[in-house]
Formats: sequence, C-alpha cells, structure tokens
Amino acid sequence: MTQQDPWTRLADEALAGQGALEAERRFHDLLEGLPAAAYTCDSKGLITFFNRPAEKVWGRAPKLRHERDRFCGSFRLFTPEGKPIPHDECWMARALETGEPHNGFEIVIEQPSGAQVVALAHANPLRDRQGHLIGAVNVLVDITDRKRAEEERRELEARVFHAQKLESLGVLAGGVAHDFNNLLTVITAHATLGLAEVSHPSPLSAMLQEIIIASERAADLARQMLAYSGRGTFVSQHVRLDAVVREMAVLLRSIVSKGATVELDLSRACVDGDATHLRQVVMNLITNASDALAGKPGVIRLRTGVQELSAPMQSAWMAEPIPPGDYAVVEVEDSGEGMSESVLARIFDPFFTTKVGGRGLGLAAVLGIVRAHHGLVDVTSRPGKGTRFTLLLPSAAERASVMPRVSDAPSACGNGSCGTILVVDDEDAVRRVALRVLERAGYRVLLAAGGREAQRLFREHRHEISAVVADLTMGEIGGIELIRSIHAVDPTMPALLMSGYSSEDSASISALGVPFLAKPFTANMLAASVREVLAERGAGGFSMA
Repeated sequence: MTQQDPWTRLADEALAGQGALEAERRFHDLLEGLPAAAYTCDSKGLITFFNRPAEKVWGRAPKLRHERDRFCGSFRLFTPEGKPIPHDECWMARALETGEPHNGFEIVIEQPSGAQVVALAHANPLRDRQGHLIGAVNVLVDITDRKRAEEERRELEARVFHAQKLESLGVLAGGVAHDFNNLLTVITAHATLGLAEVSHPSPLSAMLQEIIIASERAADLARQMLAYSGRGTFVSQHVRLDAVVREMAVLLRSIVSKGATVELDLSRACVDGDATHLRQVVMNLITNASDALAGKPGVIRLRTGVQELSAPMQSAWMAEPIPPGDYAVVEVEDSGEGMSESVLARIFDPFFTTKVGGRGLGLAAVLGIVRAHHGLVDVTSRPGKGTRFTLLLPSAAERASVMPRVSDAPSACGNGSCGTILVVDDEDAVRRVALRVLERAGYRVLLAAGGREAQRLFREHRHEISAVVADLTMGEIGGIELIRSIHAVDPTMPALLMSGYSSEDSASISALGVPFLAKPFTANMLAASVREVLAERGAGGFSMA
C-alpha cells in the first residue's frame, strides 16, 4: 500500500471535517423545521442544540454545553401522577446509558413561570461512523391541550352520567312515593274511620292513634322522596329569600353546634316559589353545615343576593344547565372538615349518608326542591377546607292553585244524603276506602276505575252527580283530561283532584281551576274537602279557567 502524501492526508481530513460540519448543520436545520420540540445532547448529557419549539415547551432555552443544564437539569420533571423524575433517570439518560431508544414517556414539565406542560418524550441514541455513542436526539410532543380536552370530556361524561343517575333515581323515588302514598291513604283513612267507631279511652283507640302517627311519619318520608324527585306539592307565592334565611337562622340557633359562629351577609333576594319548601331547603343546609362542624368551634356563613348570568351555567348534579338571566343566590358555607371526592359525588343520592342514624334524604330533598323551582345547586368541598353550597333560583316560577290540608273536623252533613259523588281512581283499595268515608259522611258514591269508565258514568248519571273526585294520574285518561271533558259538558260541576305524587303538574291544575288534595289523607280530610268544593258551588264561588 502506497503511503499517502501528508498534504493529501491533511486535505482529506479537512474535507472530512467540512463534511461533518455540513452534515451537523443540515441535521440541525432539519430539527429546527420540526413542529415538535427537539434538541440534542452529547454523550455526557450536555445540551448541544435546542430548537424554538423546545424553548416554548421548556419555557426558556438552556445554556448549551453547560453543566447546570445537563439533562435539562434546571427544569422540574414529574410523572403524570405527580411523582418527581430525577434527571439522571430521565428518558434521555436511559438512552445514553443503554444505547437503546426510550420513546413514548408521558411527562409533566414545570416551566420557570410555574406553568405545567404535558408532553410525550422520545430519546434516540446518536452514533458516529464507527458506531460509537456520541449523544442523543430528543423530541417532545406537547399534548397539554389534548390531555386537557380528554380531561374535560371525562368530566363532562361523568357529570352527564351522574345527572342521569340522579334523574333515574328521582323517577324511581317519585314512583315509589306515589305507590307508598296510595297505601298510606288506605291505612290512614281506615285508621281514622276505626277511631271514630270506638269509645274513648280504650286500648283499641290508643292502637289506632299509634297507626295514624306512624302513617304520618311514613308520609313525611314519602314527601321527602317526592321533593327529591321534583314532584312535591308546590304552592307559588312571592318569597323574600333573605327573610327566609334570617328566620331559619334564628329558629335553628338552639340546634346549631355550640361552638359555631353564624355569620349573616343577607342582601335582598326575591323569588316566586314555595315558601315551605324553601324553608326546608335552608333548614337542611344549615343543619348539614352544623353537622359538618362535629361540635368543634367553627363558622357557618349564610349569604343571599342576586347574580346575573351572562351564559348558561352547569352543575355536576343537574341534568340541564340553567339559562342566562337574573338569579337569586343563597350560599351556606361551613369551616368543617370538608368532603372527599367520593363522598362529594354521592351527597345527593337518596339514602346515602355519613351520619350515624341519618336517613340520607335531607340533601336529596334539597336537590329535588331546587330542581322543581327550575334552579341550580352546586357544591364545592375539600378535605380540611370546609364546604360551600350555592343555590341559584330564577326570579319567577309557575304558580299553582293548591288546596291546603284541611283539619280533621267532623263532617257536618249528618246521615242524610248529601248528594252523589263520582270517585275515580285506578287503585281498588283507594276506591274502597273513599266509598266508606263518603258513605259514612252521608253521600251516595259512584265508583270508576279509570277515565273512560268515569266518562260513561257521568253521561249516564249527569243530573245526579254533585261532584267528581279524581286521581291525577291514571292510565289512558288522567284526572286533568277527565275534568276537562266533564267541564266541556257542565262547566259548573265541582271537582277535586288527588294524587300520591302531590301536585306535580301545578301549571295544568292551576289552569283547570280546581282544588287539590295530596295523598295520604285522613277520612275527615277527604270528607271536608268534598264538602268545601260543594259549598263553593252553592256560594257561586266555583269557576273554570
């Protein structure tokens, strides 16, 4: 082999050097043109090149070939779970240590500003012509927006699923309460009928009284279930929410935790709604806040005011957002222990409770009442940071003409015939007890198991019938449709609607212009209600909308 001329050798080395530099420049130009963050390091991890997208991801450019920025060591790295990543164990260090690619690692970069970027990290070894490891090329794909969108999608899916679950539970609760109230109507009415037949005092009368008391407690549970389902009795009137909150705060001072300080920040806030239900909401929230303090010193803050929404507002516990507009606001906040995410997700579920001896219906009723008022309820809570309930209620709501519960006064009709009453209910036991009650009160009774049978009986006995008592929800033809068809023939015919759902269709009942009696009711309540609708006709007070 002929020995190469030294000058030729130097020229070849120079040309080889120029080629390497040119290749390096072209390589860096290629990396600069990438839309992803890219940078290179030498075999010791010192940064040798950094493109502009990489500066954006990291929040600044590192110092090239500087020990402080070895493996980008001046930046804080974390796993997606928040665990710190030591720089000498990062994907770049592994690629240099093993000589193998380390790709697809999801990392979180904390920029100098404190902002966090989520990225997929890739590291591939670089080798010279002889195969010696001389460094690595690193690529970071910024997936922050994608991860945020995925998280928002998951949160939305969870919110929709939770709202659907609550909606389904509401329908179930309403249906159970409806059937429950039909059964309680039979129990309560028969117990009051039996009580009227026994002498006082006697062991039997005491037993019947206990049955009536237990039935009323069961009816209270059913009313809370109906409130949760949004189908409770609804009487609309003008309500000052700030006055309701002040009233309940005063009334509940004796049961609020002794170490609690109650702070009021009450600005005028008015709604059209059911005052009784709104008092129940405030009472349940104050009681809940007191329980959260667990007897320890703390603060319960009550605030009312008005808030204008410029865009729809969504809550994790409501199926639909509320539209923009003016809303009365009630906030109840406590400085208690707060709730974990798992507890917070279930607080409005019926029968879920963390309290010893609790029934788990208080907050469920709150949700149902707010839903019935077309409002929104939202909750924020963190362990050790307390809890805040926020209610938003629109300034106007449907008004309902709802008949108040009448007292158990004895019938004034006597044993003579007071007229003929058409009783319509699809529950056989309810029809039977209504027959006994009204016959005992002196009325002749016609019974119908549904709307079509009632229409037939009305055509046949129109001139004999003094009033119609109909259940609100029945098969093919419900009570409202039945009364409308009867009023089309005789606009002056007195009518009374009743239901185990309570007046869930308040607008239609109001438009119909007839009173309403909620199940369960006692024997004398039914008799007195019928007597009152007949008295209205006699006094010329009955009107049809």
